Formats: sequence, C-alpha cells, structure tokens
Amino acid sequence: MTLQKELVELRKKKFKSIYTLLGTEQYLVNLFKKTLKQEISTDEVDDFNFITFDMTELEVGHVIHEAETVPFFGDFKVIFVENPYFLTGEKRKNDLDHDLTALNNYLENPLETTILVFVASYEKMDDRKKIVKLLKKESCLVDVKQMSEKELIPYLKQYIENEGYQMDKRSFERLTYLTDMDLSRMMNELDKLFLYRLESKVIQTEDVDALIPKSLEHNIFDLSQHVLANQADKSLRLYHDLINDGEETIKVIAILLGQVRLLLQVKLLLDMNYQQSNITDALKIHPYRVKLAVNQSKNLSFNVLGEMFNELIDMDYKIKTGQMDKELIFEMFLLKSR
Repeated sequence: MTLQKELVELRKKKFKSIYTLLGTEQYLVNLFKKTLKQEISTDEVDDFNFITFDMTELEVGHVIHEAETVPFFGDFKVIFVENPYFLTGEKRKNDLDHDLTALNNYLENPLETTILVFVASYEKMDDRKKIVKLLKKESCLVDVKQMSEKELIPYLKQYIENEGYQMDKRSFERLTYLTDMDLSRMMNELDKLFLYRLESKVIQTEDVDALIPKSLEHNIFDLSQHVLANQADKSLRLYHDLINDGEETIKVIAILLGQVRLLLQVKLLLDMNYQQSNITDALKIHPYRVKLAVNQSKNLSFNVLGEMFNELIDMDYKIKTGQMDKELIFEMFLLKSR
C-alpha cells in the first residue's frame, strides 16, 4: 500500500496488527512513525507503550516476548523493529540467534493489542525466505522507498502550497540544488524557510541562499564550472574563500578530481546512448547528481576533461611527494586557459 493511503487509514484509527515499512527514505519512515504515535497516544504515560528493538543488538525473541504482553496504559502497544537484516540476504559476522520459527508463529497469530512495525530500510527483501513470504502475507506492506524526481517535485510543490506558501521556479530550483534533491533535507530546510517568511508567505531565491548553507561539494561543483569556463578570477576567489573557511587544498583537489571523473563517466555513457536513468543505475549515485553532470558535460570535450583529470592526478602526486607547494600549484592550475 502507498504511504499516503495508509496515513489516511491511521488517522481513521484503522490500525493493522503488523506493518512492514520497506524502503530507504528516512523522512517517510519518520512520517509514518509520527502519525502512528499521534493517533495511538493518549493522556496516559506513553513511554511504556512505544518500544524500539534493534535486531543487530538484540535477538528477535525479545520482540516476541514484548509483543505477547498486554499494554500497561491505553489500548495499544507499538513495537518498532529496526534493522531486521534477517529479512534480506545480508550475512553478518556476529550473527545473533534469531528464533524465526517463533516469529513465524507470532505473525500467524498476533496479539490484537500490539502493533508490530518492521522498519526494513532496504531496497528489497529476500523473497526466497519463508519469513519474508509470511510477512508479506500477514503484514501491511508500506512503500517508503526514495521518490524519483518525477514523484518528488510535485510532492514538494503540493506540500508548499498546502502550507500556504509560494515559491517561484528559480527559488524552488535553488532549494532542490542546495539539498541535492534529498527529501529529508528539503523538509528540514523548508521548515526554516517557512518560519523565516511566516508573515509574507513568499519565499525568494535570496531567502534560500541566506538560510541554506552550501556544502563543500556544492562549492567544488561551482569551482569546476568556473575552471571549465576559463573564469580564473571566480575560480581563485572561490578557492581562497574555501581556504579561509578552513578547507584543505588536498581535500579540494580530491573532491574536484571526483567531480571531473564523474563528468568523464557520464559523457562516455551518454556517447554509448545511455539514458539518464540507466546512467544512475550504472554509476549507483543519486539521480540528481547525474542530472547535473549530464547538463554540465554536454558542451565539454573528452580532451578537455581528460587533460584536466590528468593534471589533477599529477598535481596530487607532486604535492604528496613534496615536489611543489600545494597552494601555488593549485592556483597555477586555476589560472590555466582551457
């Protein structure tokens, strides 16, 4: 079931005995947990009614024992089962002795006053396992996977509108860029922006830039654009800003090298007629990073990128072997025309 449909059911107090949250989007996991707690909570002391077990630290027998115990206060007890790695094909060195037979028995006959939530923060479970087959049969499977860009953008726009705020296209794109299209980060930053523009309800690009700090990776992305565009003055200014902020030249070179490597990989795959989604799968990185790299690499040649990559490799070697001063050699690199 989709998360939104299940949230509606929770708000109607229509609870299931067992839920399985499958996916890696932490914001959606937290949203489900928050909603469930809000609908279950009473005026009584709730600490005894909400319990979390980590399956990398405790055996599942502890979960079953707690699940078979009636709640101290209120009508329901909620148990969150974190890191249930036995639902996947993962092999662990210090594997605990999880009694899956006892878990099977409980899943077939759960206690009505217990709500058991398996937080399976994985891309998928091992469908060959008996416990997984039974869990899919007996539990409510809730999709909390990471949203695609096509799903995420309308979701965010609708959320902003529902909260009564306005953002133009430029400010919205700036938000997505500075948060790397990460839903959890976006929601956290939107909370700050909403508070900042509580009276006007209109969020401008200047507000986004003022409240959302640039990461080092974002600055390096900008630096690569300046270098490839032969904007030596902007390159030097940004580099000096990074140094003044306490960043190390070696670290800047390493991240810039990774950015150029990504551009080379993306350009190669584009020439092989890969689509953006295929590139994401092949490189196993965030789709938004791929989108930015695709746009940046379109007007660049292999020769320019290859030469820049080799320069950075050579520069890194000379610095680490003490052949040249790190700041001097990197400034010479930034001043070079391409």
